[in-house]
Amino acid sequence: MSSPSPAPLLREFIDIPERTSMSDFVLKLADSVADADATLRDYVVTDRLVGNFDEALGLIRSAIEGHASKAAYLHGSFGSGKSHFMAVLHALLRGEAAARGRDELAPLVAKHSVWLDGRKFLLVPYHLLDARSLEQRVLGGYVDRVRALHPDAPIPAVHRTDSLLEQAASLREKIGDKQFIDGLPGGDAEDEWGESETFWTSERLDQAFAGAYSDELRRKLVNDLLTSWNKGFFSNAREDAEAFVSLDRGLTEISRHAKELGYHGLILFLDELILWLANSIGDQQFVSREIQKITNFVEGGDTRRPIPVVSFIARQRDLRELVGEEVTGANELSYQDTLNLASGRFDVIKLEDRNLPEIARRRLLKPRDTTAGEAIGRAFDATTKVRREVFDTLLGTDSGSGADIDAFRSTYPFSPAFLSTLVHVSSALQRSRTALKLMRQLLVDRRDTLRLGQLVPLGDLYDVISGGGDQPFTEKLKAEFEMAQKLYDLKLRPYLLGQYDLTDDDLDAARRGDVQPAEMAGRIRAFTGDDRLIKTLLLAALAPSVPALRNLTARRLSALNHGSITSPIPGGEVAQVNRKLADWAGRFAEIRIGEGDDPIVSLELVGVDVDSVLATAKHYDNEGARKHIVQRLLWQQLGVPWSDSFFAEAGLTWRGSRRTIELVYGNVRDPHDIRDEAFHPNDPAGWRMIIDYPFDDGSHGPADDRQRVQELTSRMSPRTVCWIPAALTIERRTELGKLVIIDKLLEGQRFDSHAEHLNPDDRRRAHAALTNQRSALLAKMQAVLRQAYGLAGKQPTDVQLGFDDHLQSLTRALEPKLPMGATFNDALRSIGDQMLGQQFPAHPDFDPDRKGEAVRLPDVKVVLDHVRRAVESPEGRVEVDRANRQILRRIANPLQLGTMHEAAFVIEGQWTQHFHRRAAAEGITGDLRVADLLRWIDDPSPRGLDPIVAQLVVATFAEQTDRAFHLHGSEVIPAPEPGRVTADHTLREQRLPGEEDWDIARARSAAVFGVQPLALRRGRLVAMFGRDLVTNATRHREAAHGLVARLQQHASWLKMDQESGRLATARAAADLLETLVNGRSAVEAVERLARAELAGPADRTGRSISSASQVSAALAAAPWDTFEIVAGLPEPHAAEAAAIFAELRRVAQADELTAPLAPALRRAQADATALLRRATRKVPVVDVPEGDQDKPEFVQPRRPIDQHTPRDPEFAVDKPSGRVSVTAGDLDRAVEQLRAFAADQGDASIEVTWRIVP
Repeated sequence: MSSPSPAPLLREFIDIPERTSMSDFVLKLADSVADADATLRDYVVTDRLVGNFDEALGLIRSAIEGHASKAAYLHGSFGSGKSHFMAVLHALLRGEAAARGRDELAPLVAKHSVWLDGRKFLLVPYHLLDARSLEQRVLGGYVDRVRALHPDAPIPAVHRTDSLLEQAASLREKIGDKQFIDGLPGGDAEDEWGESETFWTSERLDQAFAGAYSDELRRKLVNDLLTSWNKGFFSNAREDAEAFVSLDRGLTEISRHAKELGYHGLILFLDELILWLANSIGDQQFVSREIQKITNFVEGGDTRRPIPVVSFIARQRDLRELVGEEVTGANELSYQDTLNLASGRFDVIKLEDRNLPEIARRRLLKPRDTTAGEAIGRAFDATTKVRREVFDTLLGTDSGSGADIDAFRSTYPFSPAFLSTLVHVSSALQRSRTALKLMRQLLVDRRDTLRLGQLVPLGDLYDVISGGGDQPFTEKLKAEFEMAQKLYDLKLRPYLLGQYDLTDDDLDAARRGDVQPAEMAGRIRAFTGDDRLIKTLLLAALAPSVPALRNLTARRLSALNHGSITSPIPGGEVAQVNRKLADWAGRFAEIRIGEGDDPIVSLELVGVDVDSVLATAKHYDNEGARKHIVQRLLWQQLGVPWSDSFFAEAGLTWRGSRRTIELVYGNVRDPHDIRDEAFHPNDPAGWRMIIDYPFDDGSHGPADDRQRVQELTSRMSPRTVCWIPAALTIERRTELGKLVIIDKLLEGQRFDSHAEHLNPDDRRRAHAALTNQRSALLAKMQAVLRQAYGLAGKQPTDVQLGFDDHLQSLTRALEPKLPMGATFNDALRSIGDQMLGQQFPAHPDFDPDRKGEAVRLPDVKVVLDHVRRAVESPEGRVEVDRANRQILRRIANPLQLGTMHEAAFVIEGQWTQHFHRRAAAEGITGDLRVADLLRWIDDPSPRGLDPIVAQLVVATFAEQTDRAFHLHGSEVIPAPEPGRVTADHTLREQRLPGEEDWDIARARSAAVFGVQPLALRRGRLVAMFGRDLVTNATRHREAAHGLVARLQQHASWLKMDQESGRLATARAAADLLETLVNGRSAVEAVERLARAELAGPADRTGRSISSASQVSAALAAAPWDTFEIVAGLPEPHAAEAAAIFAELRRVAQADELTAPLAPALRRAQADATALLRRATRKVPVVDVPEGDQDKPEFVQPRRPIDQHTPRDPEFAVDKPSGRVSVTAGDLDRAVEQLRAFAADQGDASIEVTWRIVP
């Protein structure tokens, strides 16, 4: 079957010349002004440009009507048409028919005709490159322009004329006035002075030579001298930066001069002004001087310029940006201040790059005819069907500079991303060729190879940029450009040529279209694709701010050079580019690759010879160092902690269980490196993996490793797997050695000793470059190792083909397989899964989602808690909180403890049945040893459960069969939970209280202690209930006994019955609590509660116990002495006292549930106290004798002074008492009165008190 014919060449559909001309797409403004028809014929007017013309005309109008000078930056990239713009603007100002006749400009002409008509403007174009000063080029250029347009007009007074006049004065003195005047212009024609004869006379000469600069006669003399005696002055002044007056004065002068010539406005177009300053940015004195002058275009010392001066300054980069790049410190601040000042006074007319697609379509990419246009349209439609991410990159939407699809259609086969890069890069790296010219050059270069349907790759841009002989703007960019070209010419290109076995002659023949053998044509295509990728990286290094070149990745590199790298698999070209980048980064320190699935790649222009540093460190490369670094890479990718040892342990989570695999690193083939004993794991129940390294000495290879494993298998069968890699190619082993050298060099301070021949700056750059290269080599070697160990497809450039038996098992029942495409860490888990799966085939899978989650002790406790609750539920089920459902579903379900449904867990009895069957089979009855249960878990098929999981099974069995844990004959209380269960424990069936005792105890516990356990009579619940009983009894015992003592103390006074009522109930409660506290077991406590004599209903006992402390406190606080006094009061108070204490005794004799005692005591105290107060108020007041009226007065007290009433009820009853208030001076008389009072009382006791009254 023949291959399809290639698509036709693009030159059949658009006009592509065989060569380009230096004048292509280049406009000289002076010529374009003279030939408006030719200028307008080729000019493409877009809607945006119409808006720009409106801005420019509006600026001129405001200057004319406001009689003020104006200035604007005409900002646009190379090729944006600034010169064309000014030429068309001039044609509009002059009213040229070619401009006014364009339909696109008709609305604009109509808008501005009202003020343009009748006005005349002088346009002066300037090219500033190579100017000596602004005055020299602006003022001198004006003189040249006026002499060309008005050869007979007077010369403007813009020159410094002092020296000119000195020379003329000397000549006058030498030759005399007559000969001097004869040599000056003159004649019969009238001049501006109205003279018809020879103008100059000796007197006028004297006045002119002595006049000031602004003197009209002096100006005329200067003008006449320049056209007569001093004609050579023009050629000398044209190149003299000091030959002109200041720019400020000169602008005023040319404004005056232009007005005299009949113009209404002076339009200056300054091209390359910014570039001119940028080129001299290193000469700080020059730049500082010239920058200061820029503001003169809009203002000056003499602001009354006769006609306004409107200046348009072409700009493709803001000078403030260039200053920031090239100047630092105080100079930068000074420049920036001046530029900011000027920028604030200048308007900006921006010629958008978005005009370029339409201009390119009309002037460069126009189809030959309708048929050609339709074919190009179909080819573009096919391009839009590429993968979305590729098309987005071509549009530029993934880099923030995106265009729409119509713009792409206009510029096909140039993508919007290509054009954006072209504009940005050309602005930075070249100065003379427009974007259109570069596009034409690209088409011409590929005239014989670019076919319909192909896009121009971005990498091709480097050739036209670097091959044009242009120089970048700044010295920094110049140096970087030279480094880029040197890197490409001396290192990158020779490497690519050598890789594909090509020469420059082969490539030249291909460009000429010579017939090539298919095999060579394929190599040339591969070279060209790689070359474009390299050149795209170089462009990104030179212009990192370009949106399309920022953050380059393999995907974006492939898309920007769409069609250069191809793959039979859709999207496979990205993987190819990634491999190429990894290879280049390992070879060249300048290329750096980031991390991630689509890493960022960059090229750093170092400019330092790092090979000279490497040459001094070759001795670090040896087999031991290579083995060491390969092991380090393997351990890192396996996720094994690094240690400088050939033995390690790798932890992994297998089916939710934490496991360890022993790792040994060494040469499987060599018995001196790995002895036979090393093939046995240290842990007899564990596994060992022996990992070989991907190279060997002499003629040995991986087949020799396999042979030794097979020989060992015939003699032993340990749990060991050997991982044998394929051998690396010589090229990759060389790179491995280079990695060893760089790695050693960058260790500690070693680098400095090997880079002593470099200066500090170069040393720093070399260190950074080698650091980058080490990162690239490490990444590349990691990828190569995945191939060598069978985890990725083998590339013949990386590993030797022919060996695929990477896993060799010494366990005959195990035939492990490698997971193709997996990482090392995933592969280790997969091999571990196969190892452990063969050893423990029945192990439940607690990690079905492969999240690496191990079963934790807290999770086990959660499961056991729900198991208990389910066992203790009559239905064998329990509702589970949402937070715990997944835990039970992950652990309980696969472990067959029960089933976690949507919201409820249901216990199941598989393990109970299994253990009972195994016990019966072995004839075991009674106690069951935990050691046996653990052994039976692995019967009939090994499960190999984690200890805590196996203990969970045992604990679940204990719960379901109501067995208690015992150790050395004693019950373990509380029962040990998983993590504390040992093989020494036994499980014993528990003695339970009888059902009647259980029910009575539960009811009594609720009444006595307010605690009622579940109705289910199980050992754990009985134990918990018994502990609760003892705890409560202990808490209340002391108070209960205290209550009995208090009641007994006052029993006779309260007349309580010893055999019933409150006292009997309190004694029964105290006895019950004592009995419970002294019980030997939980069962005995339950039985004692059920069988105790309570002296009445349990509720009365419970109230007595719960209120014991309160009642005891009330009894202790009662005023028993007062009660005795009140009880002994005579009539008329005796009956009331008897009633108070009768009620108190009634309450005291009943139990607490019937009548609370504490409130009764408080009522009795209140009533008795009130009664006593009333009884004492009946004491009469003592009369004071008449003769003693001036003595202190005794006052009847409101209450007894002493609250402690004597025990004798007759004492102090109805006895007089008194109170007296005296001053300190009357104290003696008060004492005498007291003695007289006492004498009348016989043997009575008298209490005397005193206090100071405020």
